[in-house]
Amino acid sequence: MGLASLAPAAAVHAASASELTASINALNKQLTAAGEQMNKLNSQIDQNNRQIADNTQKLEKTKAELAAAKKNMGERARVMYMFGNDGILNALFTSDSLTETLSRIESVRTINNADQKTVENVENLQAQVEQTQQNLKTQQEELNKQKAQVQAQQATFNKKLEEEQKQLQQYAASTSTAASTTSGSTADPGSQLDFICAVVAAECNSSYEGALAVISCVMNRVDSGRWGGRDAVSVLKAPGQFAAYLDGPYKRYLGGKYPGYVKQAVIDCMQNGKRNHPYQSFRAGSSYGVWNCGGNSYR
Repeated sequence: MGLASLAPAAAVHAASASELTASINALNKQLTAAGEQMNKLNSQIDQNNRQIADNTQKLEKTKAELAAAKKNMGERARVMYMFGNDGILNALFTSDSLTETLSRIESVRTINNADQKTVENVENLQAQVEQTQQNLKTQQEELNKQKAQVQAQQATFNKKLEEEQKQLQQYAASTSTAASTTSGSTADPGSQLDFICAVVAAECNSSYEGALAVISCVMNRVDSGRWGGRDAVSVLKAPGQFAAYLDGPYKRYLGGKYPGYVKQAVIDCMQNGKRNHPYQSFRAGSSYGVWNCGGNSYR
């Protein structure tokens, strides 16, 4: 995917928040696909390593068999040499009959042929094993090359993702028309900032705009005074309201385990009064309300 270079938020032209969000979502999908490809390559590399190890043992065994076959053939040849041609001929022609002589000749020929055949077979097997080993090593080099390419892609995607997330935060903070500021109260989240961010992230952490929509809903409820409290924490913990708190998924985001733009959205809303809608309710999906953001529908 061709990606344009980033420009500061104060530049004359900047991508809209929706364009940046779409690009970030696309990058996340590419990173997921790259991760799946990396897992597949690692599995293939592991399997190839096992095959190389098994083939190495087979090659060593074949070399030992070839050495043994050559040794046996050599020892038999040495005995025949020590026995001498006269001795061999004497053994052949001192037979009681022509049939026995021919039988002995055939036995000597059979032994020699068998020795040679054994050596040839083992040599052929060794050549096959060596070729297999070479093929496996070539395949391993190609897999490692592909792995390096995927790792480079992941690094590029991660860098681009970080840049676009940063630009989205800058854009949202500098564009006054991106959100409407209500006349309602603001509040310093103080020591409860991490808790509030964790609940907001559990409700929506796909983008700055989505997180801002959630915390805007919370602060709209605070202003109304009809949702169980006069501060964000009380509203978030009120019975029957935010499933992210009631069902407990917010806990996995505690300790700052949420995107930086979620924290920025909470601070922008609570301390600076920035809100991007006037609604007090939302649900997941697109058919509940009159305004959609971050996968939620507000009204």
